[in-house]
Amino acid sequence: MGIVRRVPRTPDLRPVGWVGVELRHFLALDAVATEGSFNRAAERLGYTQSAVSQQIAALERTVGERLVERPGGSQPVRLTRAGEIVIQHARAIGERLATAQADLQSLAAGGLDPLRVAFPGHGLGALMPAVLRDLDGPYPDLVLRIVETADDEEVVGMLRRGEVDLGFAYLPLAADDCEHTMLFEDDYVLVVGSEWAEAKPAAQLTAEDLAGLTLIALKRLKSCQITDYFQSHNLRPAWVVVSNDIETIYASVASGIGVAILPRLATLSLGSAVKVLELDCGLPPRRMGLAWSKARRRSESADAFVRAAKAEARRLTRATQLKVAS
Repeated sequence: MGIVRRVPRTPDLRPVGWVGVELRHFLALDAVATEGSFNRAAERLGYTQSAVSQQIAALERTVGERLVERPGGSQPVRLTRAGEIVIQHARAIGERLATAQADLQSLAAGGLDPLRVAFPGHGLGALMPAVLRDLDGPYPDLVLRIVETADDEEVVGMLRRGEVDLGFAYLPLAADDCEHTMLFEDDYVLVVGSEWAEAKPAAQLTAEDLAGLTLIALKRLKSCQITDYFQSHNLRPAWVVVSNDIETIYASVASGIGVAILPRLATLSLGSAVKVLELDCGLPPRRMGLAWSKARRRSESADAFVRAAKAEARRLTRATQLKVAS
């Protein structure tokens, strides 16, 4: 007898018992879950209420479970536990379909399809010029599209839907379906007006001392990491300016309105009307990385962007005392 080789069976893509499920059923369930009403779900989808009810009923028959509680009257409808399970998978299917659509659009566009990078700003502008310069030589035809984003939640959502290929994000990243690479750790510093004077050197300021100052910060950082830092010390500082615009923060500090807590990288473009002072009060650094969806293979141009960003992060580390993981 010859060698018997076990060949893995090709996965059966047909879900047993669920052949009748259609995307419109999932869309109806998502609309009902979001709106809490069959009427509002119908308005959102452009259907009649009876059509939405029929789609939910058809889905319930197919999966063999009651998915929506219908209390009647003015009470909002809500998902059962089975409905919550189904909607999680339905939304994941929707995201994968959006990713597939984006990939096919990229295929149709050919080699000049842009590399799309989600960019939250937040003092990361100093990183970009050298990255673009490094890419210009080996990839002269590369079209790079920078997509401005408000926060990490928006970045992750765009990665899941295939709307961007890469995204700058704060680490740790709360998204199991995304991968990331570490770029750098960035200490926080105190930015003050050139005439600012304090009884203590900035390096001796405690959390309590900082909370007693009139503070300015980047909006994303004030609402997350820095807020967590002060809350851990049971402190509620007074914020006079919260903005994602570095020029607004710079002008506010320079005019004496307050002092700013900023990551070091965000201070590289500030003018001479302010001073940057070191802090040693236990405020943890921000950790920055690049993320991408596990559902999509990174393209050659995306790989090149990651390499260029890591190289520039290493250069900035040497130049500006950033900390970077090996």
